[in-house]
Amino acid sequence: MNVCAKSFAVLVSLLALSGCAAKTRYVWRDYDTKLYSHYKDPAQKEEFYQALKETLDDAESSGRIPPGIYAEYGYVLYEQGNSSQAILYYQKEADLWPESRFFMTKLINMAKKRNKAQVPPTTPTAAPEADAKQVVTAPPEVSK
Repeated sequence: MNVCAKSFAVLVSLLALSGCAAKTRYVWRDYDTKLYSHYKDPAQKEEFYQALKETLDDAESSGRIPPGIYAEYGYVLYEQGNSSQAILYYQKEADLWPESRFFMTKLINMAKKRNKAQVPPTTPTAAPEADAKQVVTAPPEVSK
């Protein structure tokens, strides 16, 4: 009977320990440490951008995309001046995480405004010579 009790205790211990294995719901990789390093030393932003892209690629390939990662990468693209790509990632975030839709809509609108500001006008403007050729006449005098 003593052997049965010991076997049962070992089995329960093994089951309890196997439940403590680190399983995450999302693929974070080393996002937190890279983000912390980026905040401490913003000059190392290219390393952070690359690590973020790798985290995003791994998360997409596994289908375990963490909340906020699309928005974070979209903001990186926005900072780099790539507003049209940023909008795509903001939209992905809003689609995957509906609770972020309000904030993502604001970011999308901000990026669209930046796009409009960067696009050169498509209508030709009048040449300065054309304005100079116009003859300005004085209004006729009214007699009293």
